[in-house]
Amino acid sequence: MKKILLVDDDPVACAALRELLRAEPTWEILEIANGQTALDRLCDGLKPDLCLVDLHLPGLGGLELLQRIRRDPVLRSLRVAIVSGSRDKDQILALAKLQVSAYLLKPFDAVKVLANLRPLLATAGADPLLATHNLLGRTALIVDDSEVDRLALRDILHHDLHWETVEARHGEEALERLHGGLRPDLVFLDLRMPGIGGLALLQRVRDDPDLRRLKVIILSGEHDREQVLALARLQISGYLLKPVATAKVRAALTQALGPAAVVPK
Repeated sequence: MKKILLVDDDPVACAALRELLRAEPTWEILEIANGQTALDRLCDGLKPDLCLVDLHLPGLGGLELLQRIRRDPVLRSLRVAIVSGSRDKDQILALAKLQVSAYLLKPFDAVKVLANLRPLLATAGADPLLATHNLLGRTALIVDDSEVDRLALRDILHHDLHWETVEARHGEEALERLHGGLRPDLVFLDLRMPGIGGLALLQRVRDDPDLRRLKVIILSGEHDREQVLALARLQISGYLLKPVATAKVRAALTQALGPAAVVPK
């Protein structure tokens, strides 16, 4: 059983979450309506696999509870997701710095909530930093052994399109990050790498029930029609020819995720 600690004083929100979390019969939910009580229970030895913390709590608020958790050497590795009705970006940025693994907006969308929580609980015990995704916008995983090519793509995604990026130099490192809980919005995958190559990595992703829905754009220096057809059978979301340029990346993102992918949030 996976234990979830829900810290929220709103009975309506608690009832809604309780109902949608029933979709996973192996999840056990403990509800506490007060931040100080939750902290006391954690300090007394309660060890949930995930804490769901509302920001607006009586007494000890959600942000302060999270800060205390991160300062405590015993509790600091706890995985925490925030539940809130606020879209305030400054607030979300402050929470991201405290290694929040997810931000669940009220009123809850069942599909989005479960999509966020399932990978977190599937990798319970892993490094929370690897499971933390960009709460403010979109995140791309760049898998390429060429530092020059990674730098070029990172520069376009950061400065021109305002995406966050995570990098892996080879397939083994990419798998380590993904198995550690990283869930990027998109993977840019080079085909030619030492060790686990791009095609082998893509096949492993598609064979893994927790990863198979990841959207993947292939990076390549050549346009081999037969290769592209083989990759299409593995459900790639695009094929980006090197050297990369902003216009090419924009077109690939739009094809993979729609026009909103190139508009900063």
